Amino acid sequence: MRWQDRTEHLVFRLTVAGLRRLPYSCAEQALRTGAWVAGPVAGLRRRVVLRQLADIYPDLAPDGRRALMRAVYDHLGRTAAEVFCRDPRQLLDGVRVDPGWEVLDHAMSAGRGAIVVTGHLGNFELGGRLLATRYRLLDVIKPQRNAAFDRDLNALRNRHGIATVPVDKAGRRVLAHLRQGGLVSLLVDQDAGAAGLRLDFLGRPASTWPGAARLAMRVGCPVVPVAIVRSGAGHVFHLGAPLTAPSGTAAPDRVEHFMRRISDAVEAFVRAYPDQWFWVHRRWKGAAEARVSGPNRI
Repeated sequence: MRWQDRTEHLVFRLTVAGLRRLPYSCAEQALRTGAWVAGPVAGLRRRVVLRQLADIYPDLAPDGRRALMRAVYDHLGRTAAEVFCRDPRQLLDGVRVDPGWEVLDHAMSAGRGAIVVTGHLGNFELGGRLLATRYRLLDVIKPQRNAAFDRDLNALRNRHGIATVPVDKAGRRVLAHLRQGGLVSLLVDQDAGAAGLRLDFLGRPASTWPGAARLAMRVGCPVVPVAIVRSGAGHVFHLGAPLTAPSGTAAPDRVEHFMRRISDAVEAFVRAYPDQWFWVHRRWKGAAEARVSGPNRI
C-alpha cells in the first residue's frame, strides 16, 4: 500500500473517531461545513459538477446551477455524518417505506430471488442497511482506490448484515445467491467505460454496466428499482414497480433493451431528487468507449 493511502486512511480514522466524541448535531455541522469548504470554496470536483449540471440542465440559469451544486455538497456532508457518526437504530427508525414491503416480498415470492437496482442517490448505504434487516442481501461493490478505506467500508457493511462481493468476481456468487432465493443489490449509475453499454442517462449518452440485465435474464428473477432519499428529519425508501426479465436467450439486443428499462427507472429517481445525486462522479466520461451491445460479463 502506498504511503499516501496509509496517510489518508489514518487521517480518516482519526477524524471519524474525533467526530464520534461530539454531539451528533456538532459532528453533522462539521461535515456539512467541511463539504462546503472542499467543494464550493476550494473547488474539489466543482468544475465537474457545474459542467455536468450545465450539460443536463442547459435552461437552468448559472445562479440556479450554483445553488444546486451547493445543495449537492451539503447533501454529501450530511450523508457522511449519517453513515459514520449517527446511531444506526435512530436512522433506521426514521425510514418510511413507500409503498410498502409487499412490493419486494411479492417480487421474491417465486423463489428465484430478486435484484434491487439503485444509484448513488440519497443515503444509499442506509438503503442497504434497511434491506439487510429483512432479507439476505448481497451487495455488488466497486472497490475503492484506497484498499484500507475499502476494508473499513466493507467491514461496516458486514456489521450491518450486508454481504459484499467485488464486481469483477461477482458472477458465480451472485447467481448462486439468487438461485437460493436471496436478494442482490446493484448500483447502475457508474461509468463502465469500454465494458459498458452505450445508453442515454439524463438525456446524454453514457456507459452503463449491463450486469443487472444479464443476471436477471439468466436466472429469471425480477429487477426492482429502489431509492432512499432524505425527507424532513428522516428518509423515504421508494420501491418502484418490479421489472420482469424477458425470457429466452440473452441476445445482445435483448440485454440492451432490458438494461435500458432498468437504467430509465433509476434515472427517474435521480430526476426527482437531483440535489441528492452524486454529481461529483464523471458519469458520462466513458460514453465514447462503450459498445452498442456490451461484452458477456457482469
